[in-house]
Amino acid sequence: MEIVNTAFRLFAESGYDLVQMKDIAEACDISKSLLQHYFPKKIVLLSTMLNELMLSAFTYSNEQLTALSAEQRTMIQMSFLLRTLDENPKIEHFIRDVFQSPELTTELVLVTLDWLEAIGVDGETIAIRYAINFSVSGGMAVFFKRKLLQASVEAISENIGHSFYLLLGESTEKINQIYLSTAKYNTDHYYEQFIDYLHSHATINLSLEIKN
Repeated sequence: MEIVNTAFRLFAESGYDLVQMKDIAEACDISKSLLQHYFPKKIVLLSTMLNELMLSAFTYSNEQLTALSAEQRTMIQMSFLLRTLDENPKIEHFIRDVFQSPELTTELVLVTLDWLEAIGVDGETIAIRYAINFSVSGGMAVFFKRKLLQASVEAISENIGHSFYLLLGESTEKINQIYLSTAKYNTDHYYEQFIDYLHSHATINLSLEIKN
């Protein structure tokens, strides 16, 4: 985890492409060969970080939002995740690198798919996977260009959720009801609880990347 935390800091600060394995080894004060014993390739490190971050975020929902429906939890989770990226440039930098890799985008979809099925989102696995790919990939493309497009984070989050459930066959009326029912959670109070939870439960040290 010391290696993962060090590499995460370097990736978040400088970007995945500019950081070499020798840079990570030097920052950890170990040899490159020892680093590659644990992580043969740089993308393995990035994959490990992605999994740790996503699981930490999803664990919050599993432990703190258990009284809510699966649909409500997905809407709230998306809102919190996008707000976290918007308010923390280093984390956005890291996630942008993830979406530039087809391999890691697929992994993000698989981690998300496991979570959605675990919390009881209805639908065939292939349909849920397609809906995630379509809504999240398209939504994140807009998110990364939000200033140019003058799109708000709230609107992007809402549209990702809407498109996801429309692809699963839900009616627009029901989706709107779900979104409205989450309004009280999309506040500073609940968002700050989410950030506090990440700081205290994430296996990756987020103290320098996410404002508390």
